[in-house]
Amino acid sequence: MSKIVLSLEEDYDFVLIGISCHTKDYRLCWELNKILAVDLIRAENLEISKKNIVSSFSFYEFIDDANYIEYYLISNRGNSGYLVPEQKTMDFFLMIKGNISDNHTKNCIAKINSLSLVLTSFNVNPNQLKSKQNLLF
Repeated sequence: MSKIVLSLEEDYDFVLIGISCHTKDYRLCWELNKILAVDLIRAENLEISKKNIVSSFSFYEFIDDANYIEYYLISNRGNSGYLVPEQKTMDFFLMIKGNISDNHTKNCIAKINSLSLVLTSFNVNPNQLKSKQNLLF
């Protein structure tokens, strides 16, 4: 009997914006809701399990049904480490899934950088991250 091997490729088809700021997650979420005209709400924490250690990261989401866009705000710092260890300077990640233009991404980054509580934000290529599998949920 012949053996069939199934090979799956993960799809990292989303925009990832790294945000550096030293405020609480709920405060940043409130500011993002105002400036980006979204309604991010708290969801269950994102949990990543590695070597029998479960790390928990704060997680906010907004699904824009009219434009078919999903927004997720994820904390990079959890109770036992980082979600993306190679980006330790980033405190949060804003993940945007859907049909997004480069112009929309640039506008989002410009608006986020205009917030007084944000030190910096920039586009991160998820395909260049070693721990990119942590961003799949």
